[in-house]
Amino acid sequence: MGRQLMLLAPYNALFFKDPHIVNRLKATLDIPVYYLPEACNPRWHRPLAPAGTEPYLVLAGNMYPSRIKLLERLIAKGIPLKLYGSDFPRWLGASSVRSVHTGRCIFREEKARVFRSAAGVLNNLHPAEIMGVNARLFEAAGCGAAVVTEFRATVPELFEIDKEVLTYNDFDELVDQASRLLNEPGLTGLLGDAAVRRTHRDHTYDLRVADILEIIS
Repeated sequence: MGRQLMLLAPYNALFFKDPHIVNRLKATLDIPVYYLPEACNPRWHRPLAPAGTEPYLVLAGNMYPSRIKLLERLIAKGIPLKLYGSDFPRWLGASSVRSVHTGRCIFREEKARVFRSAAGVLNNLHPAEIMGVNARLFEAAGCGAAVVTEFRATVPELFEIDKEVLTYNDFDELVDQASRLLNEPGLTGLLGDAAVRRTHRDHTYDLRVADILEIIS
């Protein structure tokens, strides 16, 4: 949201990925706001490797305090992790997370192969995500990854829980779901294949653009 300057512009429509923001703005402001989830690009986000050949959970993203604390707890529980993304912020001191970070970002086809080949993709959400979800959920699902995502109220509208994605509400549930992906043969492939079908059918940028054009036409 930043400084919210888009709210002052005379746009025909404003789209936000969190329905909580849309609901609050609709309740108080006379502006055209709409809910529109993120999506995937099937040209990049598609299965490019065998499913679940690597025995760890992958996370690709920035390192911020709540994420770092969560990852430290997972490492202490013995959950194998492999992390990708920008280097650590300067303020971070000694942390066990450093030992499992590759120190580099991944993009397009490489990201697709990394996501698909991992036992699972961890999708923890920023605390400021109240009801919405991030782009990584759709990207990883589109790559055929088995995603374990932090629960938000919109997830059941987007994916079928336990058949297309796994969810967690607290740390213990996250450990249980991670352990399932690491120890149940075939589960990663079943989830990943179902996630691809759903994502490429319902959650592509082409479909989102069509939704936008329908609203503004």
